Amino acid sequence: MSPAGFRNQNDLLSKNESVLILAARVLDATTVVLSGVIAYFIYADNLHLSSYYQTALILAAALTFIVFPAFDHYRSWRGRSWAEQLRATIGSVAVVMSFLVVASALLKTTAWYSRIWFGTWVLLAIGMLFLGKRLLIIALRELRGRGWNQKNIVIFGAGELGQMVAERLKHAEWAGFRIVTFLDDAANAPANALETPIQNPQTLDLEKFIKENSVQELWFALPLKAEERVREVLFALRHSTIQIRFVPNIFSFKLLLGHSISDVAGIPVVDINSSPISGMNRVIKEVEDRVLAAIILTMISPIMALIALAIRLESRGPIVYKQERHGWDGKVIKVYKFRSMRVTEASSEFKQATKNDARVTKVGAFIRRTSLDELPQFFNVLQGRMSIVGPRPHPISLNDHYKDKVEFYFQRHKVKPGITGWAQVNGYRGETDTLEKMERRIQYDLQYIQNWSLWLDLKIIFLTIFKGFVSDKAY
Repeated sequence: MSPAGFRNQNDLLSKNESVLILAARVLDATTVVLSGVIAYFIYADNLHLSSYYQTALILAAALTFIVFPAFDHYRSWRGRSWAEQLRATIGSVAVVMSFLVVASALLKTTAWYSRIWFGTWVLLAIGMLFLGKRLLIIALRELRGRGWNQKNIVIFGAGELGQMVAERLKHAEWAGFRIVTFLDDAANAPANALETPIQNPQTLDLEKFIKENSVQELWFALPLKAEERVREVLFALRHSTIQIRFVPNIFSFKLLLGHSISDVAGIPVVDINSSPISGMNRVIKEVEDRVLAAIILTMISPIMALIALAIRLESRGPIVYKQERHGWDGKVIKVYKFRSMRVTEASSEFKQATKNDARVTKVGAFIRRTSLDELPQFFNVLQGRMSIVGPRPHPISLNDHYKDKVEFYFQRHKVKPGITGWAQVNGYRGETDTLEKMERRIQYDLQYIQNWSLWLDLKIIFLTIFKGFVSDKAY
């Protein structure tokens, strides 16, 4: 398609962007109200909403206009994952509904509303909003694939970094970026496999070139030492309103976990080893942990009582004992476990249990093999010391032994330890008698931290039910 064709299509959408955003906000408010009406029909089997139900729906619709923009619902979602969008949807709906609960409590009207209706409304609102956004994004991707709603960009720098950026954008057509050209000062700029033209900006009237080619963004892909050249280009474009981005060459670093850009006291900084479990994500995980732990403890209390009785009948000593472990940020915590060894053979120095270990009791062997010895750790979750899903907590002496032998070992402590984890459902549980086993376990732990999402947690919990409890590697 010709540049003129791109310009016409992009102008059509750009000129109506504010109208589209307003339409999206009205649609979101309508979706929240509609989900509440459907929830009421499911609950009451009729659509005769009383005045106070109608008031709640109207108030919720008004709140969406205030709350949703704060969660960046109406920014561009180009190149961003569905998980980010889901988190934004859950967070915004949670805030809206929290306002309603607080307002109802202050007005002493909570008894007027059905809890079943309210819970169904929350779930439907999240589901319908998220589904609607996903369908819209799919439609936009299809349009972008046909040349609509694309952003024309130029990349300043045709070196290794610039070409890597271009290659990633080329393979992400759905993100809607079209590379017009590379700009590079070097007369002998390297050829690129993407067949993108390379032009020398020193021979161009840069501002005129940008206008003629409807360039909407300029991306700097230059070394950090090129500060003076960046300033020169910014000055040349001082009368232009295009968006300018700088791609920092952090890819040369060996990243510990993930990376992101933060704003600290108005200073943009690159986080080299950031974790996605922060901010609203941390709130989501905390709620997930406490709610699921309370439900699970209620369900397993009879099993725990039977285990406690079996331990008491077989050998003397405490039923539950506490082990010191490193928790979140490396702080020492006490982790609860059902006792599985004879007290007389316990040692102050930690020694991993091995196959046919004489210290393990008969009941202990069974509960260790089936992971039932770890059930008291759900109380640790309620206390806030642990999560249901996370890197398994190692004994302190084991951490001291491996921290200098396994690269980035202690990065696993950037989150709370878990009862089950990504390493465990992938077969790395029990004795770690070789360095290779520990390296693989740490690799899975860091993968979990870097890629955390609510759905990954639920996936691990689901997998634990089928492959995380019983193991021939647990002695």
